[in-house]
Amino acid sequence: MYLIAFLLLLVHVEKDIEQDYELLWVGAIAGVGLVRELWHVFNRIWEHMLGKAFILVLYAATANFALAISALKINVITGIEPGPFVFTLGFATLIMLPFWLLMSSIIFFSVALIAGNLWLVIGLLLRLVRVKVKVHWEDKTFVLITMILRLVLIPYVITSIFFMAVPYAKQIELFEKPIALFKESVADNQDETKEYNDNLEVNETDTKNIRLTFNQAPFTMPVDEEGSIKWLDKIIAGFIYHLETYPKSACKKGPLQRSLPIDENLILLVTEDDSALGYQFSVGPCEGNFSDVERQVEVDTPPK
Repeated sequence: MYLIAFLLLLVHVEKDIEQDYELLWVGAIAGVGLVRELWHVFNRIWEHMLGKAFILVLYAATANFALAISALKINVITGIEPGPFVFTLGFATLIMLPFWLLMSSIIFFSVALIAGNLWLVIGLLLRLVRVKVKVHWEDKTFVLITMILRLVLIPYVITSIFFMAVPYAKQIELFEKPIALFKESVADNQDETKEYNDNLEVNETDTKNIRLTFNQAPFTMPVDEEGSIKWLDKIIAGFIYHLETYPKSACKKGPLQRSLPIDENLILLVTEDDSALGYQFSVGPCEGNFSDVERQVEVDTPPK
């Protein structure tokens, strides 16, 4: 797989192709070979009790982080603390957890793979002084060539993963300074073309994207648009309206409103509207709906 990816990279460089997907294919094909090696690393670590404990702690910490991000996302959407949203908190975590598990796995096993390549280099140097060590867990032939190809192709694999992860990562941004590398407002008052160093050049296009050139290889980066409503926000808001809140309440509310108790004195009111999010969230006092209850009792009571 490394050889196929490297040949495709040579074809890309030779023909000076400017399509992004060509370089992404290089990273994807090389990524298949890396996945095979990472799976072997996982099995080697999982064989030991300490390795199992480390992996379980890693995933538990990732799940806890995803839970915290979900709580912040609910707070941004509704404007109140996420405590009352018992079902929505689990739903939002379920949506976000795969992304964070993927990111933590990639980071951990990439570090393990880099450590393995460093051990390969050390092993080759030790062989020069006639100290033989097992230089790699899998390569039996063409060890040096495989190491060189791996080091050349790893940046393209990381780039491919980055491009696949950015659209989803933008959905969970909830901080004042977004995760995305580029923001639309940053480029408003600057020159059309920017050069940060000899290898990196950024060009603004007519579309809402930024053209990134790294080592003469072009990539198209989507900008982060401030104030835009994300589809993940709409899904969570719709879940709150249809499944978390209630159409009837012991507190007074409008006929088209759905409510959720916050505490003894406050309720959350949710109404469908024509906004980009599709729903309006507000907090109101919980005033007892006694008159409606008494009227219903009078209707249901048969005459004597």
